[in-house]
Amino acid sequence: MNPVLRKDLLGLLRLRRVAAIQVFFVATLAVLFLSAWPQGGVYSLASGAQDNLLLGLVMGQLVLLALFVPGMASVALSGEREANTLEMLYASRLGASRIIVGKVLSVISYPVLLLITGLPFVALLNWRGMSSADLPNLVWAYGILLVSAVFLAVVSLTVSAFSKQSATALVISYAIVLFLCGAVLVPAAIMLDGSDEITGMALHYTRALSPVAALISLIRPSLGGGDFAGTFRHLLPSWLVFVPLAGLVVMACFGLLVARLSRPPTSVDALGAVGAHDEARSVGRRILFLIDDKKTPKPFGRSFLAQKERRTNQLRSGRWMIRIFYACVLISLGLALMSLLGGTEHQDLLRYVVGVLVTFQLGVIALVSPSLTSSAVSSELESGTWEVLRLAPVRGGAIFWGKFIPAFLPALLPIVGLLPAYGAVCFIDPGYLARLQLLLPIILLSVALCCTIGLTCSCFIPNTARATVVAYLCTAVLFVAPMLGWWAGESQLLGPQAARWFAMPSPIAVGLNLLPDANPGIRDLWAAHLITLASACLVLLVVARVRLTYLLRQG
Repeated sequence: MNPVLRKDLLGLLRLRRVAAIQVFFVATLAVLFLSAWPQGGVYSLASGAQDNLLLGLVMGQLVLLALFVPGMASVALSGEREANTLEMLYASRLGASRIIVGKVLSVISYPVLLLITGLPFVALLNWRGMSSADLPNLVWAYGILLVSAVFLAVVSLTVSAFSKQSATALVISYAIVLFLCGAVLVPAAIMLDGSDEITGMALHYTRALSPVAALISLIRPSLGGGDFAGTFRHLLPSWLVFVPLAGLVVMACFGLLVARLSRPPTSVDALGAVGAHDEARSVGRRILFLIDDKKTPKPFGRSFLAQKERRTNQLRSGRWMIRIFYACVLISLGLALMSLLGGTEHQDLLRYVVGVLVTFQLGVIALVSPSLTSSAVSSELESGTWEVLRLAPVRGGAIFWGKFIPAFLPALLPIVGLLPAYGAVCFIDPGYLARLQLLLPIILLSVALCCTIGLTCSCFIPNTARATVVAYLCTAVLFVAPMLGWWAGESQLLGPQAARWFAMPSPIAVGLNLLPDANPGIRDLWAAHLITLASACLVLLVVARVRLTYLLRQG
């Protein structure tokens, strides 16, 4: 057995949080399974085309893999670099090839283990009653899940190889997973119905890069009228395109890993460790920049702690936040142009654009904001500077707000970057102005709550990478899990009253239902949603403040 694989796998399985993830994985699948179980335990073969049990089982596993796999794989190499054990690994008798293969196998083994823990539910599918025609689809569905697990793990490992810090690798990995699993589906959802043959082909094959589209094309090809099987346009099904595309991406990532790790690190510059000298500014960066990250930062405000946080935190530094801001501006201009071209003649297109805009806005908040505060306290504990901060003549409240406010203000930049798209929508249809005014407090409270979640996790978890993963998981539970209740209500698996209260905590569910032709039952819970977010934010702020006071007193 490969020594690196043996070491990483044994170390992983001995962690209590890994056992907790496995329990959560099985418990979530059990809840999804029970929610989609036929009423009275009777399954009609005539309703096989609308059977939600198989779809819920495979899609639930895919969502859980997308949540857990990047959190483990993206710290496999950056964690070694931060612990100063990467050079020791190369100094051993192991060759570079065995190290690379061991790391790749170790990040693949964990999602495979999660898939194995979900196999008993397949037996329940057979016991419930499954036609022989569904068996090949089930086998192919698990094959696509396995390919997706390898795909996400290797991509996250490649990001880890090129990242300086684990927190940065986590953010980039989750952003790539969000793009691959969700963002590539958006253009086809908006423009596929009215597009010509060539554009339709490009949109269909673009969304085929998503494992979500691959599974839907296999199990429910006509879900939402999307024609994921390509029947109407005589194209290949998405799953037949996804498998070779994922294989090509995995091979390309493996080639990058070999190129990056084939030689042992000889200095701090070799693998981009912290402390390496800054690279020369590119021509594009010399021409186009809003914040000059090469200049010595000037003091801003009276709080020395706020100045220190703005200067030292990698994710909320000018370079990273301006990149995020530029990306939001470009996407905003694209959505604004799309809505202006459609005009008032195509209300369906405008409705789709606003839905994409709201989902992207809240998705960026969930992706960026927790990482801005997840290192606020844990990084001080890791670097050994917490004792210095304890001895400083600064009150606990100043330290607390000095950690929170410098993260909250940069988290508002993505909101500013998307203002052109909101302005274009209100210019075309002024009726959206009142709806977007209701959306604004949801967005602001979501930013505050995500930052508070990250700060609370940082106060309780002394490792930045672990605090970031836990913060992302808590944010995903808040933003995504209640949407399952919304989906269950739309599929008539839950009663309308239960579904609307189940979906109420999710900012995405409530934000989308503020738009026209949405569920009025969820829209009526707007005030209750704001009270829930504000109460959760206040409670977490108090908990984080109490924990910070304890750390300042006890060390």
